[in-house]
Amino acid sequence: MSKSVYEIWLSTADNKERLRLPVLPSSVSLSIGNKNESVDISNLGEITIIQDPAPKTIQFSSFFPAHKTPLVEYNNFPKPWDAVHKLEKWQKDKKPLRIVVTKTKINIPVSIESFDYNETAGAVGDISYDLSLKEFKFISIRKIKVKVQKPKKPKPKRPNPKPKPRTHTVKRGDTLWDLARKYYGNSLEWRKIWNANKDMMVKRDKRNLKQPGHWIFPGQKLKIP
Repeated sequence: MSKSVYEIWLSTADNKERLRLPVLPSSVSLSIGNKNESVDISNLGEITIIQDPAPKTIQFSSFFPAHKTPLVEYNNFPKPWDAVHKLEKWQKDKKPLRIVVTKTKINIPVSIESFDYNETAGAVGDISYDLSLKEFKFISIRKIKVKVQKPKKPKPKRPNPKPKPRTHTVKRGDTLWDLARKYYGNSLEWRKIWNANKDMMVKRDKRNLKQPGHWIFPGQKLKIP
């Protein structure tokens, strides 16, 4: 019996573990469902909401032979229980596999939905099985960069380069010596007030030329530097 041009392979995603089916199934069923929903809306009737296609389902049946027969596709095929344990391990791991059917377009990632087996009656050592696979959808998580704005620090207030000058309105009995003690804590600082106001004070009373700051009058506004 001539061998088929087709080969059916199952492998892990990294292709480190592989299993070629020693006996090809008589048929492979591939179905594509959908998740469309129908709803009844008052006065409009039935509305169909089209959803994304459901994953493909692949189903087939075959057997793992204990001995070489004309149905076996290649030499050095795995022992039946070795093949069974490999499939059970893959199913338990819950990791995606890949099925490839050569000479066809079937090359898709899958997960094992069900794997049922039993020893074939009349064929000692052979293990028949039914395998159902479901297309595995890889999900790529889109990363969104969120720019977090740092709270703006309030700008420090700049000191006024030209602070508002202090003034003092002269009252009856005021003297520059008293004002110096009041504002500077030292009567000997009276000349600061005199130097800041001498033009106005001399203009008001020429006697201030001979006796600086001695002649001040109520109502005068003096700068206090």
